[in-house]
Amino acid sequence: MKFSLFTDMLGLQTFEDALRAAKELGFPTIDLRASLDGDTIDTISLEKARELKAQIDQSGLQVNSVSSWAVNTCSFSGPPKYDSHDEGHHEQMNQVLERLFDLADIFEAPLVRVYSLHRPEGFDEWTEEKKEAEYRYNAAIMRRHAEHAQHRNKIIVVENEPPTLSSTATELGILARYADHPHLKINWDILNGWRAGEYPTVEAYEHIKGYVWQTHLKGAYRQPNSVHAKHPFGQFGNFAIAGQDDYDHGPVMQAIALHDPQAVMTIDTHYPSLDVRDKVGEIEVMRRSKQFFEGTVAGVMSHE
Repeated sequence: MKFSLFTDMLGLQTFEDALRAAKELGFPTIDLRASLDGDTIDTISLEKARELKAQIDQSGLQVNSVSSWAVNTCSFSGPPKYDSHDEGHHEQMNQVLERLFDLADIFEAPLVRVYSLHRPEGFDEWTEEKKEAEYRYNAAIMRRHAEHAQHRNKIIVVENEPPTLSSTATELGILARYADHPHLKINWDILNGWRAGEYPTVEAYEHIKGYVWQTHLKGAYRQPNSVHAKHPFGQFGNFAIAGQDDYDHGPVMQAIALHDPQAVMTIDTHYPSLDVRDKVGEIEVMRRSKQFFEGTVAGVMSHE
Protein backbone atom coordinates (compact mmCIF):
# COMPACT_ATOMS: atom_id res chain seq x y z
CA MET A 1 0.00 0.00 0.00
CA LYS A 2 1.27 3.47 -0.93
CA PHE A 3 0.18 6.96 0.03
CA SER A 4 -0.20 9.66 -2.58
CA LEU A 5 -1.49 13.22 -2.79
CA PHE A 6 -3.14 15.57 -5.25
CA THR A 7 -0.54 18.16 -6.14
CA ASP A 8 -3.29 20.80 -6.48
CA MET A 9 -4.03 20.51 -2.74
CA LEU A 10 -0.64 21.98 -1.80
CA GLY A 11 -1.62 25.56 -2.66
CA LEU A 12 1.66 26.37 -4.41
CA GLN A 13 2.21 28.69 -7.35
CA THR A 14 4.15 26.35 -9.63
CA PHE A 15 4.08 22.66 -10.40
CA GLU A 16 7.79 22.51 -9.66
CA ASP A 17 7.13 23.84 -6.15
CA ALA A 18 4.38 21.23 -5.66
CA LEU A 19 6.74 18.43 -6.67
CA ARG A 20 9.36 19.71 -4.25
CA ALA A 21 6.81 19.86 -1.41
CA ALA A 22 5.47 16.37 -2.17
CA LYS A 23 9.00 15.01 -2.01
CA GLU A 24 9.76 16.84 1.24
CA LEU A 25 6.55 15.48 2.78
CA GLY A 26 7.73 11.96 1.99
CA PHE A 27 5.24 10.93 -0.70
CA PRO A 28 6.53 8.46 -3.31
CA THR A 29 3.55 8.99 -5.60
CA ILE A 30 1.39 11.86 -6.85
CA ASP A 31 -1.98 12.24 -8.56
CA LEU A 32 -2.58 14.88 -11.23
CA ARG A 33 -5.78 16.87 -11.59
CA ALA A 34 -5.42 20.68 -11.60
CA SER A 35 -2.88 23.46 -10.94
CA LEU A 36 -0.64 22.12 -13.68
CA ASP A 37 1.01 25.50 -14.29
CA GLY A 38 -2.29 26.99 -15.42
CA ASP A 39 -3.88 23.82 -16.78
CA THR A 40 -5.92 20.86 -15.61
CA ILE A 41 -5.75 17.29 -16.85
CA ASP A 42 -8.73 18.15 -19.04
CA THR A 43 -7.06 21.16 -20.70
CA ILE A 44 -3.33 20.38 -20.80
CA SER A 45 -1.70 19.75 -24.17
CA LEU A 46 0.31 16.60 -24.80
CA GLU A 47 3.40 18.75 -25.43
CA LYS A 48 3.07 20.52 -22.08
CA ALA A 49 2.40 17.17 -20.38
CA ARG A 50 5.76 15.94 -21.66
CA GLU A 51 7.44 19.02 -20.18
CA LEU A 52 5.85 18.38 -16.80
CA LYS A 53 6.79 14.70 -16.99
CA ALA A 54 10.44 15.72 -17.31
CA GLN A 55 10.07 17.66 -14.05
CA ILE A 56 8.41 14.67 -12.38
CA ASP A 57 11.24 12.38 -13.49
CA GLN A 58 13.79 14.81 -12.12
CA SER A 59 11.97 14.82 -8.77
CA GLY A 60 12.03 11.03 -8.54
CA LEU A 61 8.26 10.82 -8.04
CA GLN A 62 5.81 8.54 -9.83
CA VAL A 63 2.30 9.36 -11.09
CA ASN A 64 -0.49 7.13 -9.85
CA SER A 65 -3.43 8.57 -11.78
CA VAL A 66 -4.67 11.27 -14.08
CA SER A 67 -7.92 12.52 -12.62
CA SER A 68 -10.50 13.89 -15.04
CA TRP A 69 -13.67 15.89 -14.50
CA ALA A 70 -14.64 15.50 -18.18
CA VAL A 71 -15.88 11.90 -18.31
CA ASN A 72 -19.62 12.06 -17.51
CA THR A 73 -19.22 15.47 -15.90
CA CYS A 74 -21.01 15.83 -12.55
CA SER A 75 -23.67 18.51 -12.12
CA PHE A 76 -24.04 19.40 -8.44
CA SER A 77 -26.90 21.81 -9.16
CA GLY A 78 -29.32 22.21 -12.02
CA PRO A 79 -29.98 19.71 -14.80
CA PRO A 80 -27.28 17.30 -16.01
CA LYS A 81 -25.01 18.45 -18.82
CA TYR A 82 -25.73 15.42 -21.00
CA ASP A 83 -28.33 12.76 -21.79
CA SER A 84 -27.24 9.42 -20.37
CA HIS A 85 -29.08 7.56 -23.13
CA ASP A 86 -27.55 9.58 -25.98
CA GLU A 87 -25.16 7.38 -27.96
CA GLY A 88 -23.47 10.54 -29.23
CA HIS A 89 -22.48 11.40 -25.66
CA HIS A 90 -20.91 7.99 -25.11
CA GLU A 91 -18.92 8.31 -28.32
CA GLN A 92 -17.73 11.74 -27.21
CA MET A 93 -16.62 10.22 -23.89
CA ASN A 94 -14.75 7.58 -25.85
CA GLN A 95 -12.79 10.36 -27.56
CA VAL A 96 -12.16 12.11 -24.23
CA LEU A 97 -10.85 8.84 -22.82
CA GLU A 98 -8.55 8.32 -25.79
CA ARG A 99 -6.89 11.64 -24.98
CA LEU A 100 -6.72 10.79 -21.27
CA PHE A 101 -5.05 7.49 -22.10
CA ASP A 102 -2.52 9.42 -24.21
CA LEU A 103 -1.80 11.60 -21.16
CA ALA A 104 -1.59 8.56 -18.90
CA ASP A 105 0.98 7.10 -21.28
CA ILE A 106 3.04 10.28 -21.13
CA PHE A 107 2.87 10.43 -17.33
CA GLU A 108 3.31 6.63 -17.03
CA ALA A 109 0.19 6.54 -14.88
CA PRO A 110 -1.65 3.21 -14.64
CA LEU A 111 -5.00 4.72 -13.57
CA VAL A 112 -7.48 7.17 -15.09
CA ARG A 113 -10.17 8.50 -12.72
CA VAL A 114 -13.67 8.86 -14.20
CA TYR A 115 -17.32 9.18 -13.15
CA SER A 116 -20.21 6.88 -14.01
CA LEU A 117 -23.49 8.15 -15.47
CA HIS A 118 -25.50 10.83 -13.69
CA ARG A 119 -28.25 10.05 -11.23
CA PRO A 120 -31.67 10.77 -12.81
CA GLU A 121 -33.93 13.20 -10.99
CA GLY A 122 -36.14 11.33 -8.53
CA PHE A 123 -34.11 8.12 -8.92
CA ASP A 124 -34.42 7.14 -5.26
CA GLU A 125 -38.22 7.04 -5.61
CA TRP A 126 -38.16 4.81 -8.70
CA THR A 127 -39.41 1.24 -8.54
CA GLU A 128 -36.77 -1.40 -7.82
CA GLU A 129 -37.26 -2.83 -11.31
CA LYS A 130 -36.66 0.54 -12.97
CA LYS A 131 -33.61 1.21 -10.78
CA GLU A 132 -32.19 -2.19 -11.65
CA ALA A 133 -32.50 -1.48 -15.37
CA GLU A 134 -30.68 1.84 -14.98
CA TYR A 135 -27.91 0.26 -12.89
CA ARG A 136 -27.39 -2.36 -15.58
CA TYR A 137 -27.38 0.25 -18.34
CA ASN A 138 -24.81 2.29 -16.41
CA ALA A 139 -22.63 -0.80 -16.00
CA ALA A 140 -22.89 -1.67 -19.69
CA ILE A 141 -21.68 1.81 -20.70
CA MET A 142 -18.84 1.76 -18.18
CA ARG A 143 -17.83 -1.72 -19.35
CA ARG A 144 -17.40 -0.31 -22.85
CA HIS A 145 -15.03 2.28 -21.43
CA ALA A 146 -13.20 -0.46 -19.52
CA GLU A 147 -12.73 -2.37 -22.77
CA HIS A 148 -11.24 0.79 -24.26
CA ALA A 149 -8.93 1.05 -21.24
CA GLN A 150 -7.85 -2.55 -21.69
CA HIS A 151 -6.93 -1.83 -25.30
CA ARG A 152 -4.70 1.01 -24.03
CA ASN A 153 -3.28 -1.04 -21.13
CA LYS A 154 -4.86 1.26 -18.53
CA ILE A 155 -7.39 0.89 -15.73
CA ILE A 156 -10.31 3.25 -15.22
CA VAL A 157 -11.15 3.85 -11.57
CA VAL A 158 -14.72 5.00 -10.98
CA GLU A 159 -15.21 7.47 -8.14
CA ASN A 160 -18.39 7.75 -6.11
CA GLU A 161 -19.93 11.21 -6.38
CA PRO A 162 -23.40 12.04 -5.02
CA PRO A 163 -24.82 13.17 -8.42
CA THR A 164 -23.94 9.82 -10.09
CA LEU A 165 -25.36 6.31 -10.20
CA SER A 166 -22.38 5.19 -8.08
CA SER A 167 -22.80 7.55 -5.15
CA THR A 168 -22.11 5.07 -2.33
CA ALA A 169 -20.06 1.94 -1.67
CA THR A 170 -23.23 -0.09 -2.21
CA GLU A 171 -23.74 1.37 -5.68
CA LEU A 172 -20.03 1.13 -6.53
CA GLY A 173 -20.29 -2.57 -5.73
CA ILE A 174 -23.30 -2.95 -8.01
CA LEU A 175 -21.39 -1.24 -10.82
CA ALA A 176 -18.25 -3.34 -10.35
CA ARG A 177 -20.17 -6.62 -10.29
CA TYR A 178 -22.44 -5.78 -13.21
CA ALA A 179 -19.64 -4.38 -15.39
CA ASP A 180 -17.45 -7.37 -14.45
CA HIS A 181 -14.31 -6.18 -16.22
CA PRO A 182 -10.70 -6.39 -15.01
CA HIS A 183 -9.92 -2.88 -16.27
CA LEU A 184 -12.73 -1.24 -14.29
CA LYS A 185 -11.87 -0.75 -10.63
CA ILE A 186 -13.01 1.49 -7.79
CA ASN A 187 -11.71 4.81 -6.50
CA TRP A 188 -13.51 4.96 -3.17
CA ASP A 189 -13.86 8.51 -1.89
CA ILE A 190 -14.79 7.35 1.57
CA LEU A 191 -16.37 10.54 2.88
CA ASN A 192 -18.34 11.07 -0.35
CA GLY A 193 -20.39 8.10 0.78
CA TRP A 194 -21.37 10.01 3.92
CA ARG A 195 -22.25 13.03 1.76
CA ALA A 196 -24.58 10.74 -0.21
CA GLY A 197 -26.24 9.41 2.94
CA GLU A 198 -24.31 6.16 3.49
CA TYR A 199 -22.08 6.33 6.57
CA PRO A 200 -18.81 4.62 5.55
CA THR A 201 -18.51 1.53 7.73
CA VAL A 202 -16.59 -1.71 7.28
CA GLU A 203 -19.95 -3.26 6.38
CA ALA A 204 -20.32 -0.72 3.56
CA TYR A 205 -16.78 -1.53 2.40
CA GLU A 206 -17.78 -5.21 2.03
CA HIS A 207 -19.68 -4.21 -1.13
CA ILE A 208 -16.45 -3.18 -2.89
CA LYS A 209 -13.84 -5.34 -1.18
CA GLY A 210 -11.37 -6.60 -3.77
CA TYR A 211 -12.20 -3.87 -6.29
CA VAL A 212 -10.54 -0.86 -4.61
CA TRP A 213 -7.49 0.35 -6.54
CA GLN A 214 -7.50 3.88 -5.07
CA THR A 215 -9.09 5.88 -2.26
CA HIS A 216 -9.55 9.59 -1.67
CA LEU A 217 -8.89 10.51 1.94
CA LYS A 218 -10.03 13.55 3.89
CA GLY A 219 -11.84 14.38 7.12
CA ALA A 220 -15.37 15.51 7.87
CA TYR A 221 -17.50 17.09 10.58
CA ARG A 222 -21.06 15.90 11.14
CA GLN A 223 -23.99 18.27 11.17
CA PRO A 224 -24.78 19.45 14.70
CA ASN A 225 -27.66 17.58 16.37
CA SER A 226 -27.96 15.15 13.44
CA VAL A 227 -27.58 11.89 15.39
CA HIS A 228 -30.94 10.13 15.67
CA ALA A 229 -32.58 6.80 14.92
CA LYS A 230 -32.54 7.23 11.14
CA HIS A 231 -28.93 8.46 11.15
CA PRO A 232 -27.22 6.82 14.15
CA PHE A 233 -23.84 8.20 13.07
CA GLY A 234 -25.21 11.62 12.19
CA GLN A 235 -25.21 13.33 8.81
CA PHE A 236 -22.30 14.82 6.88
CA GLY A 237 -21.70 18.48 7.63
CA ASN A 238 -18.45 19.75 6.11
CA PHE A 239 -14.93 18.68 5.25
CA ALA A 240 -12.34 18.83 8.01
CA ILE A 241 -8.76 17.89 8.85
CA ALA A 242 -8.55 14.13 9.22
CA GLY A 243 -7.63 13.09 12.73
CA GLN A 244 -9.35 16.03 14.37
CA ASP A 245 -12.75 15.45 12.76
CA ASP A 246 -15.94 13.48 13.54
CA TYR A 247 -15.34 10.37 11.43
CA ASP A 248 -13.64 7.26 12.83
CA HIS A 249 -11.26 6.46 9.96
CA GLY A 250 -9.48 3.54 11.62
CA PRO A 251 -11.76 0.53 10.98
CA VAL A 252 -12.28 1.23 7.26
CA MET A 253 -8.66 2.21 6.64
CA GLN A 254 -7.43 -0.96 8.32
CA ALA A 255 -9.90 -3.11 6.38
CA ILE A 256 -8.69 -1.65 3.07
CA ALA A 257 -5.04 -2.12 4.07
CA LEU A 258 -5.79 -5.77 4.88
CA HIS A 259 -8.04 -6.74 1.99
CA ASP A 260 -7.07 -4.31 -0.81
CA PRO A 261 -3.32 -3.80 -0.26
CA GLN A 262 -2.94 -2.75 -3.91
CA ALA A 263 -4.98 0.40 -3.23
CA VAL A 264 -3.12 3.70 -3.45
CA MET A 265 -4.33 5.95 -0.63
CA THR A 266 -4.56 9.42 -2.12
CA ILE A 267 -4.97 12.32 0.30
CA ASP A 268 -7.36 14.95 -1.06
CA THR A 269 -7.72 17.42 1.81
CA HIS A 270 -10.37 19.62 0.15
CA TYR A 271 -8.51 22.52 1.72
CA PRO A 272 -10.59 25.30 0.06
CA SER A 273 -13.73 23.88 1.73
CA LEU A 274 -12.31 23.67 5.26
CA ASP A 275 -13.76 25.70 8.10
CA VAL A 276 -11.80 28.88 8.84
CA ARG A 277 -10.59 27.38 12.12
CA ASP A 278 -8.89 24.55 10.18
CA LYS A 279 -7.12 26.71 7.61
CA VAL A 280 -3.59 26.47 8.98
CA GLY A 281 -1.95 26.28 5.54
CA GLU A 282 -2.24 23.73 2.77
CA ILE A 283 1.10 22.04 3.38
CA GLU A 284 0.56 21.82 7.13
CA VAL A 285 -2.86 20.24 6.66
CA MET A 286 -1.34 17.75 4.20
CA ARG A 287 1.47 16.97 6.66
CA ARG A 288 -1.00 16.34 9.51
CA SER A 289 -3.24 14.26 7.25
CA LYS A 290 -0.38 12.06 6.06
CA GLN A 291 0.86 11.51 9.60
CA PHE A 292 -2.64 10.60 10.77
CA PHE A 293 -3.52 8.25 7.92
CA GLU A 294 -0.18 6.46 8.05
CA GLY A 295 -0.75 5.93 11.75
CA THR A 296 -4.17 4.37 11.22
CA VAL A 297 -2.74 1.52 9.11
CA ALA A 298 0.73 1.19 10.65
CA GLY A 299 -0.14 -2.01 12.51
CA VAL A 300 -1.66 -3.71 9.45
CA MET A 301 1.17 -2.70 7.12
CA SER A 302 3.85 -3.86 9.56
CA HIS A 303 2.51 -7.42 9.26
CA GLU A 304 2.48 -7.48 5.45
